[in-house]
Amino acid sequence: MRERLITSLKLRRAFYAWLAERESEFDVILLRYSVHDRLQARFIQRSPAFVGHVHHAFEVDELRGLDGMVGQVRSRLESRIGPTSIRAADLIVGVTDEIAQHEVARIADTYKPTLIYPNGGPDTLAPIADRRSGTVHLIFVASYFSSWQGVDLLLSSLHSSDRDFILHLVGELDAADALSAATDSRVVVHGPKTPQQIMDIAQSCWAGISSLALERHGLRVACPLKVREYLSMGLPVVGNHREVLPGDFPFYAQVEPDITSILDVTDGWGALSRAEVAEYSLQYISKRFIVQDFYERLTRLVASR
Repeated sequence: MRERLITSLKLRRAFYAWLAERESEFDVILLRYSVHDRLQARFIQRSPAFVGHVHHAFEVDELRGLDGMVGQVRSRLESRIGPTSIRAADLIVGVTDEIAQHEVARIADTYKPTLIYPNGGPDTLAPIADRRSGTVHLIFVASYFSSWQGVDLLLSSLHSSDRDFILHLVGELDAADALSAATDSRVVVHGPKTPQQIMDIAQSCWAGISSLALERHGLRVACPLKVREYLSMGLPVVGNHREVLPGDFPFYAQVEPDITSILDVTDGWGALSRAEVAEYSLQYISKRFIVQDFYERLTRLVASR
């Protein structure tokens, strides 16, 4: 542990030294926000460049949700150090407006402009083969099913439904969730899979499932990458969070984290064309389109200063 901390400190020092040598070459520098990072705060305070933070979460809440004392200590450090770094920045960028406004509230005594830069997905269409049957198949993907994924809530709801369906869980489960999944024959646990293997599994599916308990980290609005990946494959999506997609977007539905709520929605999606879902979604999820739009808004903001 001590060696990892020392190595991390050396790498961060080298990075900020390298950046300081080249900052005059750029009009704008955007840094992914680094929690309780005094080196980042010091760099921004000293830099004459226009520097912005990019935030992906409610950092204090996310750290507090980590297991054990380490999470509590890191959360307190972020509460103390974070506002200094945020206050020094020229711009706050959030993947959602909810996150950006949360960061502004952390430094209520200082005005900061904000921009939204949502996650983006593939730039090309990649609809998967359609191997759907009369039985509803659902896919829920996560590298690890952390608490905010809400798979525990979904699994605990299965006993209330006698519907015929198949739930594919792709990713690493903790021991309690794995035990719960093993009690229902309608659940297929695949474990971690490659992107191609995920696409193969998804061919039989009617819809993809996004995070079901983001409120555990204080979030109500999100733009998970997995939603964009599902849509690019031609799968409509359900989740319990509001999306940054347009309110009338037809292929995402906000649901309760239980199987009945999910099946009530997905029953109507069995005949949707993979190509139709992917083609319609591309204009909203393409990373190229999102970057171009963000660049134009950022250019206008910097020019107006």
